[in-house]
Amino acid sequence: MARQASRDGWPLVVAVGGDGTVNEVVNGLMSAGALVTLGVLNAGRANDCRRNFGLPSRFPLALERLLAGREVPIDVGLAEWPDGRHRHFLMSLGAGFDAATAERAERARGSGKAPYVRAILSTLRVHRPSPATILVDGRCHWSGAITQAVVSNGPYYGQGMKIAPTADPYDGVLDLIVIGDLGRMELLRWLPTVYRGRHLANPKITTARGATIDIEAQTPLPLHVDGEPCGKTPVRVSVLPSALRLRV
Repeated sequence: MARQASRDGWPLVVAVGGDGTVNEVVNGLMSAGALVTLGVLNAGRANDCRRNFGLPSRFPLALERLLAGREVPIDVGLAEWPDGRHRHFLMSLGAGFDAATAERAERARGSGKAPYVRAILSTLRVHRPSPATILVDGRCHWSGAITQAVVSNGPYYGQGMKIAPTADPYDGVLDLIVIGDLGRMELLRWLPTVYRGRHLANPKITTARGATIDIEAQTPLPLHVDGEPCGKTPVRVSVLPSALRLRV
C-alpha cells in the first residue's frame, strides 16, 4: 500500500501503528524509489520510533506535527543476504539473543512491556553464546563468542532500551554494539542497565561505527530488523545516508 501510494504521487505517507508497521511502510517507500515523505503516528507496543526521532507521544500533538511540521532527511539501514534478499530498517538490526527474544515476543499475547519481558525470560533459559566474526568497513572488529550484536541507526530499541547512546540517524554511519560471552545470570544482571545506557561500562561489550558491517557465525544466528524477525546470518548491513524524509 505504501509503495503504491508513493508511485501514485502522494507527497506524504503516514504509518499508524507500532515499529513493525513503520518498518513495513519504510520498505514500501524505499522500494518505490519515488520522492516521498514518511509520517508516523506511533500506536503500537514498543514505539521506539517515537523515542529515536523525538516524535510526540500524545496523539493530538502528533497529528498537529504531521499537518504543520517540517521535513528532515534521515539515514536508513539496509540488510542484505547472500541469496539476494534485502530489508531496510530505520532503527536497528540485531543478531543473537535479542532476535531470539523478538521471535518469542512476536508470538506472545498481551500489551505493554509484559510480553517482551516474558520473552526475555524464556530466551534466557536456553541462551548459549555463539562464535561469530564481525567486520566493520572491511576490518575485523570481533572474532569470538557473542551473546548478541546490534547495529543501530538510533539510540533506542527493545521497548525503551538505550542500546546505542551515541547513535544518530542523521550522521551517515551506523553504530555497532557487540555483547560478548555473557552467562545467563550475568546477562540477567546486565539487562536493566541498558535502559539508562550504562551497559557500555561492561568490559565484555565493545562498540564501533562504520558504513558497512558484516556478521557471520559458525551456527547461523537469528536476526531482526526494527524488532521484526527476518532470517539468519550471514548478513551485510550498510547505511543509506539521508535516504528518506521524515515529517517531525
